[in-house]
Amino acid sequence: MAGYTGIMHVIVTDRDSIERGILVRSSYVVISIRDPDKKKARIPKQAGLRDVLYLAFHDAEPSRDMKLPDDIVVMTPKQAEQVVQFAHKHDAKVGAVVVHCEQGMSRSPAVAAALCKLYGGDEKCFFRDYQPNAYVYRLVLSAQPQSTPQADKTDSAKSVKRTK
Repeated sequence: MAGYTGIMHVIVTDRDSIERGILVRSSYVVISIRDPDKKKARIPKQAGLRDVLYLAFHDAEPSRDMKLPDDIVVMTPKQAEQVVQFAHKHDAKVGAVVVHCEQGMSRSPAVAAALCKLYGGDEKCFFRDYQPNAYVYRLVLSAQPQSTPQADKTDSAKSVKRTK
């Protein structure tokens, strides 16, 4: 993969854990997902932290069979593109991507699984250990820009570390 060196770890956690501070043994970036009615997570400035992408959307999946209430905000294609561009921007500069949401069970594992798949890693553990939001997963996968190369067999995203 062009511009990708080494192994990228993808770490899933929840809001409480990220706000308390988590131990990451390499440089890292954070994708912070919150409910739209909540304030941004307070992420401690630790030595390895390089950047944070803040997103706000509910843990919801649109359906043709059921209209969501008007106050429910789902992930947008633009937000999915931001995730992919953010990961691509940092993939050669950091050893880990930390993804958190409120509970660390649905939105963040969906983003983590999609990133693993995009970078040639094994996303199955996220589906085994969590309940990823299928809509978020598909949206992030579909947001891969043409310029982001797929990982080859030697470079891949590693997954899973649950911090709590």
